[in-house]
Amino acid sequence: MRRMVSLIRSHLWAALIVAAYLILGAAFSVANPIHEATDELRHYRYVRYIADYGQLPIQSDEPGNAQAHHPPLYYASAALASFWVHPAEPLYEPLPNPQWGFRNWEVGIDNKNLYLHGPEEAWPYRDVSLAAHLARWVTLLWGAGAVALTIAIARVAFSSRPAIAIAAGALIAFNPMFLYLGGAVNNDVPAALMGAAITYICLRVAQDGLTVRRTFLLGGLYGLALLVKFNLIGLLAVIEIALLVSAAGDGDAKANRWKFAQANAIIIGLALIVAGWWYARNAILYGEPTGFLRLTEIWGFRPPRVGLALAWRELAYAWSSLWARFGYGQIPVPDTFYAAIGVLCGMGVAGLALLVIRSRDTEEESTSSTRLWIGRTQRHVLLVLASSVFVNFATLYAYIVISPAGAMGRFFFPGLPAFATLVAVGLLGPLPEVGQRFGTVMIGLGMIACALIALCGYLIPAYAIPPAVTSPPEPLNIEVGDVARILAYEVTPETVLPGQPIDVTITWEVIRPTEQPYALFIHVLNPDGALIAQRDTYTGLGNYPSQWWRPGHIYTETYRIYLPQTAYTPDIGLVEVGLYNPDLGRLPISTSQATDSALGIGQVELAADPSAEYPNQIFVNWDNHFALVGYTIEPRVLHPGEKTWVTLYWQALDPPREEDFKVFLHVMEGWDNQWAGNDGNPVEPDGFTRYWVAGQVYEDRRKLRLPPDIPPGEYVLELGWFSDTDGERLNILASDGHIIDNWLALNTIRVLPHE
Repeated sequence: MRRMVSLIRSHLWAALIVAAYLILGAAFSVANPIHEATDELRHYRYVRYIADYGQLPIQSDEPGNAQAHHPPLYYASAALASFWVHPAEPLYEPLPNPQWGFRNWEVGIDNKNLYLHGPEEAWPYRDVSLAAHLARWVTLLWGAGAVALTIAIARVAFSSRPAIAIAAGALIAFNPMFLYLGGAVNNDVPAALMGAAITYICLRVAQDGLTVRRTFLLGGLYGLALLVKFNLIGLLAVIEIALLVSAAGDGDAKANRWKFAQANAIIIGLALIVAGWWYARNAILYGEPTGFLRLTEIWGFRPPRVGLALAWRELAYAWSSLWARFGYGQIPVPDTFYAAIGVLCGMGVAGLALLVIRSRDTEEESTSSTRLWIGRTQRHVLLVLASSVFVNFATLYAYIVISPAGAMGRFFFPGLPAFATLVAVGLLGPLPEVGQRFGTVMIGLGMIACALIALCGYLIPAYAIPPAVTSPPEPLNIEVGDVARILAYEVTPETVLPGQPIDVTITWEVIRPTEQPYALFIHVLNPDGALIAQRDTYTGLGNYPSQWWRPGHIYTETYRIYLPQTAYTPDIGLVEVGLYNPDLGRLPISTSQATDSALGIGQVELAADPSAEYPNQIFVNWDNHFALVGYTIEPRVLHPGEKTWVTLYWQALDPPREEDFKVFLHVMEGWDNQWAGNDGNPVEPDGFTRYWVAGQVYEDRRKLRLPPDIPPGEYVLELGWFSDTDGERLNILASDGHIIDNWLALNTIRVLPHE
């Protein structure tokens, strides 16, 4: 005990950073509902499988086995901490939120929850919630080890500059994403600990030479790393760099070669002893040692050609998810944060390069300077740290190339301790000693502020139920079934353009909860009853479904409905709302005039853009070859057997000259039931797009005749392009170049019953 107290006193700032990490990580864990972190439910099921059945799962698409390709060390540690909890349904399926991911690329609080979370998950934890949080707290301890080792790495590398170690620790400890995943069930934070541990021993080898003890430590740690996550296999390259650097310090080449070979034999042999059984098991079960190929059969595999084309663009997402993009990426923070942290890290890299260049121009450290000087030993240290960064970046990049889910910054966590140290060196090294201390304080406080803002400003609000408000002075008291009242409503703005949002604000009073969840629907209809736009969501913007309503709770919230870019103009949009359950239907809404299943709450004017050159002007880009710049549909409401004319205005962007393309236009019910169509050459039946002139706009008028047996209802007009050679469809591209889809929902038509 005295030794521990003495150790803490001698490393007080390091201990404070680790303690602050544990406190903040626990706060993130409490604020984040269980199973909301990426793949957390699958990781949790792995833990429960070991805890409940006392054996390892086999990779399959069955519940509990989806993450079984991962090595078991972390999951076994979490199972050891939570085995004594016996959930009633260990492999239960939580209630999903059907509207999860609404405009998930935006900062906000609208339907960010993947699952529905009721009061049974609240403190005091019990059953599933207790088991999940125990596993989370085990992850937090692994993360604390990674933070402590990051500080140790920087202390070993630059022992004369303790401020650098504290700054490096702050950069990883208060990284909002590291805190978030430190408070969740996953094996990426444990991978960071193993990456830090191996990097630390490698630095000791590079600085102080290779000893038998360090050789065995590297072998044991490398074996344990391979039992945490398979992608840590790349850390062998960092070990090799450290061994080569150590060998370079001895002039006896023959002895060095023997020492190098001997060390490799011990390290690889120990790793095989520690982890070889796992990979042998996989080879027997799956026919290869990693289990990854079996995983790709379940989750899919990205062709390398496609992956290489997308990889560099997806690195931007990987960068943001390395620092603060919560859930499955649907809870980002403002872009200014990602830009600011990019500038900070960029300054660190630039400062590091400046230090190296300046030190190479000077034979030895100036005694009059208190700035950091990079000598031969420090260059070896930097080489080891840089190799860790490079190896883990290469692993991330390779995963992006082969997997649609590869662009996750957490896959870089094993290299984060080395990266944080290099950035801290670059930021503080060029400064005098006083400046280094001041810079460390600023980095620490700045990172803590970022963590608190991310927690309180974005994560907590994303899962909060609406706060209580007072009743409006003159409440409407519109009864919705016997479960709620609408006290007030408002629709804004009065005039909108296609692509713009309509805000519907409603004040609710809860009468009682329901047995089944009811969702709110908002429809925007034209005067003929054709659907213009719609929005469905559970109340509380997904976080407060009706089965958990609190009687007497009065709250106000705003629901946003976006008009499609292809909305027809000019037009009038009538806004109506109501509550429904897919199995039980709509709840009746009673006003002083009547009872109905929907309540009309206002209207908006859909205005045409006065500067538009074409009717319903838009710009939809098909693979940079053709763009839809406008259209008309006449009529939009018709009876079975009748026809409508769709006029399309196509702009030639860069028409291919080696083949021709045709247009498809379908009347669709749902996604797979086609009732009518008109496919063929645009403009003229015998026209060829290879002769179109770039920049010119072509008018394409197409007839759609409905079959006489088409049922009444709403139908989507599906539009797109396909090759006359092989039938392959062109893709619709967003403004930033990413693929949206290979068809466009142009608009809807309404079919009335036979007269």
